[in-house]
Amino acid sequence: MPEPVRDGLRLDGQRVLVTGAAAGIGEATARLLASLGATVLLADRDDTSAIANELRGSAFRVDLGSAEALDELVAAAGPVDALVANAAICPFDDWQEAGWDAVFDEVIRVDLLAPIRLARALLPGMAARGGGRMVFVGSLAGKTGGLIASPHYVAAKGGLHAFVRWLARRAAPRGVIVNGVAPASIRTPLMDGRPVSTSAIPVGRLGEPLEVAWPIAFLSSPAASYVCGTVLDVNGGVRMDG
Repeated sequence: MPEPVRDGLRLDGQRVLVTGAAAGIGEATARLLASLGATVLLADRDDTSAIANELRGSAFRVDLGSAEALDELVAAAGPVDALVANAAICPFDDWQEAGWDAVFDEVIRVDLLAPIRLARALLPGMAARGGGRMVFVGSLAGKTGGLIASPHYVAAKGGLHAFVRWLARRAAPRGVIVNGVAPASIRTPLMDGRPVSTSAIPVGRLGEPLEVAWPIAFLSSPAASYVCGTVLDVNGGVRMDG
């Protein structure tokens, strides 16, 4: 049995790669992880250099839908102790529209294939250095079909949840612990202007990005050393498991 870890949420000496770090859940997570002692590596298609400078981390501007760009990111980032795969796109479009198949392909590339590619690239190094953490940001929509999300987003997030379970079984024997979170109705730029009824949320309000960042930080930390293969609901009670 491992020795108890004092200050189990501390991440001193850990290098954590956070994707989608320019705003919303990703930015809140990067700020929180840095406050817990981590060196944060911020990746986004938008510029994160100002945030990275503030947090004394590193910024990488990258098209997460490109396999070549992801290879370059992994090479430039150096050793990574934990991955927070948060980046996603969520077009609110009609699946009957002309050209929808191309949008579907882009959502799958960014929301599902990119996290899988990053995990595939980072797992060997984590295992060789004695272990690591991976946290994948899914969605309530991937568990229930969602309330207002389109089917490409639902399919991508459902696939991501399944991948968490698949990878967790294979990574844990190598010392790498894999989990996920499934947020919903969080006040982020992704949800700006979207009709969400708080009457369907038992806690009666939208969540804040920091309220998702804390569970991510927990799953990235020594405190979650025996939590493996779970996708934690962070949704204000919209979905409750027995």
